[in-house]
Amino acid sequence: MLEETAIDEDHGNMNIDLPEPNFPESTDEDQDDEQEEELLEEEIMGPEFQMSIDELIQLDLDETNADFHSIFAQTQEDHEEDIPPLNNEEDPIEITVENVKLEVDDIRIAEEFKEQLKTARLETSGLSEQDIFRLRNSEEGELDIDDPILRLSLDIFLAVSNASEQTYTDVRDALMRYHPSCEIYSHDKIKKVVRDLSGVDSMVINMCVNTCLAYTGPFADMDKCPHCGELRYDPLKPGQKAPRQQFHTIIPGFYFQALRRTPENSLMMQYRQKVTEVAIQELRATGQLQEYSDLFHGVDILEAIAEDRIRREDMVLMFSVDGAQLYQSKLSDCWVYIWMVLDYAPDVRYKKEHIIPGGVIPGPSKPKNLDSFLFPGLYHIAALQNEGGLWLWDALPKRKYQSRPFLALATADGPAMAMISGMVGHFGAYGCRLKCQQKGRRKEHGNHYYPACLKPLDQDVPGSNHDDINIYNVHPESLRETSQSGLDPRYRLSIPALFPADLMHLASFNITDLMVSLWRGTMSCDNNDDIRSWDFAVLRDSALWSLHGQEVAAATPYLPGSFDRPPRNPAEKINSGYKAVEYLNWIYGLAPGLLYGILPFHYWQHFCKLVYGIRSLHQRSITRGELEQAKQALAVFVDEFEKFYYQRKASRLHFCRQSLHALSHLADQVTRTGPPMYMTQFPMERMLGDLGSEIKQHTNPYANLSQRSVRRAQVNALKAMVPNLDPSRGLPYYPRGSLDLGDEYVLLRARDPRRREMPPDESRIIRSFFPGAAENWTPEIWRWARLRLPTGQIARSMWKESLKQQDKVRAARNVKIRQNGVVYFGEVQYYFRVKPYDHLEAITLAMVKLYSDPDSLLQDASYGTVLSVTWREENRLVAINVKEIEAVVGMVPHTQALDRAVHSGQVSHITKPGERFFVVQKLGLDVTYMAGITESITLHS
Repeated sequence: MLEETAIDEDHGNMNIDLPEPNFPESTDEDQDDEQEEELLEEEIMGPEFQMSIDELIQLDLDETNADFHSIFAQTQEDHEEDIPPLNNEEDPIEITVENVKLEVDDIRIAEEFKEQLKTARLETSGLSEQDIFRLRNSEEGELDIDDPILRLSLDIFLAVSNASEQTYTDVRDALMRYHPSCEIYSHDKIKKVVRDLSGVDSMVINMCVNTCLAYTGPFADMDKCPHCGELRYDPLKPGQKAPRQQFHTIIPGFYFQALRRTPENSLMMQYRQKVTEVAIQELRATGQLQEYSDLFHGVDILEAIAEDRIRREDMVLMFSVDGAQLYQSKLSDCWVYIWMVLDYAPDVRYKKEHIIPGGVIPGPSKPKNLDSFLFPGLYHIAALQNEGGLWLWDALPKRKYQSRPFLALATADGPAMAMISGMVGHFGAYGCRLKCQQKGRRKEHGNHYYPACLKPLDQDVPGSNHDDINIYNVHPESLRETSQSGLDPRYRLSIPALFPADLMHLASFNITDLMVSLWRGTMSCDNNDDIRSWDFAVLRDSALWSLHGQEVAAATPYLPGSFDRPPRNPAEKINSGYKAVEYLNWIYGLAPGLLYGILPFHYWQHFCKLVYGIRSLHQRSITRGELEQAKQALAVFVDEFEKFYYQRKASRLHFCRQSLHALSHLADQVTRTGPPMYMTQFPMERMLGDLGSEIKQHTNPYANLSQRSVRRAQVNALKAMVPNLDPSRGLPYYPRGSLDLGDEYVLLRARDPRRREMPPDESRIIRSFFPGAAENWTPEIWRWARLRLPTGQIARSMWKESLKQQDKVRAARNVKIRQNGVVYFGEVQYYFRVKPYDHLEAITLAMVKLYSDPDSLLQDASYGTVLSVTWREENRLVAINVKEIEAVVGMVPHTQALDRAVHSGQVSHITKPGERFFVVQKLGLDVTYMAGITESITLHS
């Protein structure tokens, strides 16, 4: 049983014995579904992704399991269900002539898109003959920019690329005044040169003025939109066929040709080949991998390689699409999709210089047919696949060959994923994205399904009255191809493996919104339910909710700056654009410690299992044992959620969202496609924010965003071919006076101007670090204030942070230390360089004040998620090697929460007097570091 959970104190590993099903009984209640439309709003992407009732109704799919018939995926045999029902009863379906006609039209249009992709050729892609020739006859040799004027013009252009055109012109004019013979290129000319040198360009395609669709595929010859009736061409310009609205699709093939034209870049792209060779060797030797450290450790891609569907010369791609609102104060939706080349190592591939925008879909409205906008880019990929690959020249072997693009993953948030995957929406009878065989349950008179495993005891609805489902025995669909796509199945992963769960939206928005709405009692309450019976809704108490919000905000000074945006007071700001990183820091960082003594104990323990699983799956590398523990933790969480919250009451079926069900598959995805952090929407979100910040023409932001996207692709291609255009490419920035210690550890100023002698007690500690030191040796040291870690974080010290007011600093002096496999926590007093008596080279150490071991009772009760410490009573000051410092952590005051637990009578910790703190480690630290986001370095401490 879970109550008998054992935890390794050093590593926090959890051993969970799965409980036997023991379902609590529930009293019968009458079912009434008058609130069905209100409950539609519950499955949302979080406050800033809220969908309207009308949009959700459009997404609604009943028990017929109709899909969106995407060009990415279409169910086999159109209407034939590929998942067998769990019983033979059929639900009543309302059928009208109108909805049948719409369904038939959707199928026909999707089939036309799909057939055109199957027969895609460059000649019918809309490209010019010259562009087609370049794709089939790549340029040979490295690109050498030896013209000094051209190089100077490029340097200026790249240096001010985020500024306005006028900034470039002003710099050009100033230099030409200084040296009139220096004929620097005009802005228009240098833009043309960048386009020509990079080879990257875009296709401009007509679209509906209301963003309903793009005039591509089956819509290509239409003169007006079949959705809104708006004309395609400007009626005020008869005979000219002047399009009223257009969008850009960037041609990825030209960018791909640029990637191997230098030995450096070509060598970096050999990462995929090397890591998969090692993985396949391990599989052949042992039959399984012991650790999953990349998506190339997933069996899906390894099998594609073994079957020669991915060759050494090919490129493995990830597609990602998302929408954003450019302006908070007005309707300004805009959709962008990107391509990522996965052949690079993880710490390279997610950086913005290695990501290419694929297309920009202008708003302000959302597209009604997303396929039509994605079609040109996918058609280009399909054409390259059908031709046997893209011709490119590789600078390492100095030869030309064909490289076929292999589509490994397609990611999106929930609404977009339903559109591109062609699967049922999240209210469908089989709404699971991974197409498992668990059928949902609906309320009487309702047509929306919820994936509850336990059968309600107070209703008997045909089609939803199947027996209890064992959550521990629900598996996603096998690798059998369950859907068809216009893309050749040989050169993509099978469906649904092609569409992985998005950890960012799932963990940051979906699950957090579910749990917080239950605790606060803001979840819609059915007419047959009584919110007063919700013993879990403790934060309905406005005073308690306000107190919790204040404690969350008060933690800000104790969370290092590397934690990004600290969570604001949720009691005041949760409906004001609360960000993903705020939810992560709040729910998975602070909440386990702060809600101890607030949530009833069994609800708090249940929540800790969720935190354990989500934290584990945010790791960059996860062992087989850790994966199994995470899987069990999340399965138990889902099982107990139904017992504790839903309680087999039909009136609470809407508590059981698809996002909750998705947790049961999250760990299984690791063995198929690697750790989920490698396929989140974080790179997409960052690209949206990055490009959005470059918009300068707010009168026409969509056109400006398109131009910036095309330029980003051109500049990235140019830098790939001429790496010295970006001297810092791949290299971290270290300010003057820093000291590189190797292994990505760097000392940063402030620093003692000269050597200084140590006080006797600290001298004794330093001497103990060197066993052979003479008793009369008095160490002389140089103190340093800061240390940059391999994680990109900057660890600071008490020496300098103590000089600042507490409300003016975000403490970064608390660190996680790993010594001989054992984890400790401590507060760095200072870093120092010392030259031992018998050493020629100075050694870098840190003077650290150690915290105690975590409270063992609380650690066990929380499944290792709450590490509550105090100051060590003995041997608290030690000297350590700085390379034993693993990460910067937060140390948040915990005394008040512990006292609150004592007063509530829910004590599960060792009660001792003294100040206590709980450890907060940054969730997703590896994600931000891989994207190249590191803590900014200043010249001062």
